[in-house]
Amino acid sequence: MTGSRIRRTITALALGATTLAVTACGAGGSGGDMTRIDAIFDNASFVNEGQDVRVAGAVVGRVSEVSLTDDRKARLSFEVESRFTPFRQDASCTILPQSLIGEKFVECDPGRPSAGAITARDGESVPTVPLENTSSPVDLDLVVAMLGKPTNVRFQLLQNEFGAGLAARGPELSAAIRRANPALQVTRRTLAIVRRERDALGRLLTATDRILAELDARSDDLAGTFVESARFLKVTADYRAALDETLRELPPTLEELRPTLAELRDLTRDATPTLASLRRAAPSLRRLAADLGPLSDAARPAFDRLARTSRIAVPVLRRASPQLVRLREATEALAPTVPLITDLNRSLSEQGGPELLTQFIFNATMSMARFDSISHILPAHLTLTPCATVTATQGKGCAANFTEERTGNNQLSLRQQRDFERKPLADAPTGATR
Repeated sequence: MTGSRIRRTITALALGATTLAVTACGAGGSGGDMTRIDAIFDNASFVNEGQDVRVAGAVVGRVSEVSLTDDRKARLSFEVESRFTPFRQDASCTILPQSLIGEKFVECDPGRPSAGAITARDGESVPTVPLENTSSPVDLDLVVAMLGKPTNVRFQLLQNEFGAGLAARGPELSAAIRRANPALQVTRRTLAIVRRERDALGRLLTATDRILAELDARSDDLAGTFVESARFLKVTADYRAALDETLRELPPTLEELRPTLAELRDLTRDATPTLASLRRAAPSLRRLAADLGPLSDAARPAFDRLARTSRIAVPVLRRASPQLVRLREATEALAPTVPLITDLNRSLSEQGGPELLTQFIFNATMSMARFDSISHILPAHLTLTPCATVTATQGKGCAANFTEERTGNNQLSLRQQRDFERKPLADAPTGATR
């Protein structure tokens, strides 16, 4: 393929890439508060103000300024949406081609949150991504321009440019190579980690040697294991149809088990306090179980005596059974009278029946206590009061007990009746006879 054909192909690709780039630029955008972040590069690589700054492919800001540092490095200033800041100490930025005609953008990785935020360095006022965390590729147009020359001329150009650019700059070349290739950066970090963990790797290799030696010593067992595994797989293959059917039926079965599992979960949650209480009561239950043995030994004589008593009492209870039957029948016959007896007892208690009966016995005994040489004397007093006659109507100072209406104003209390009956004869309304 000649150089002219290569250039035509690159031109066609560039036109298509330009269309995609314009579309991508129109789709991107930023908004909200912006924060300034700087990054140091070996080469700005044709980056201009206003070009995109992306995070994970999404446009989050723009390049606001391109300047040169005192040590002749490129400083790019970004205006990045504040929600993507702060950048961390392990943040990295790379200049990438957006199209084949020279358009560039800056792809940044803000870093891990655990790494800590980057800060402004000495003499700087803006948080800056350091040079060791940035990289920029070789521009494609330089490669195309070099490919347009004959082979010997390209080789001469390479030698001349490398010789002019790298003369007496070995350390800078080494640093540029390490920063230019991300794979070299990752390799260098990996080697650093391996160097730090050298002792752990040594122990791992030693343990691996022991494991391999043990496996070599048990090669026959391993062979038997593989043989048994082959037999197992053969049986599994024979029952492949049944296993496939089981696997097809498994989802519906699990779906049907879902309510049961939910109830089991609720039961487990409800049983947790009970189990906690049982755990707290476990020492007491353990002591109780330990005391059951001595208690049963101590109770055995009592149960023996109870057995002998039961052997004696059973014939007696059998002979008393007819009497108990009759007693039950009498109790059932008396059951209807219990409410009447209860009402009678309540009425006698409310009316002072026991006290009046006791008073009557006392008065009768005292009245019969007098006697002369002939016989006993029964003194009698006839008291005529307005309450001497039987009436169903309550009057002043008199209680009519032959009516259902009773009022507290017209009914004499039991104490008032007693006081009235104990008045001396001189206070009686009429005379008394003997």
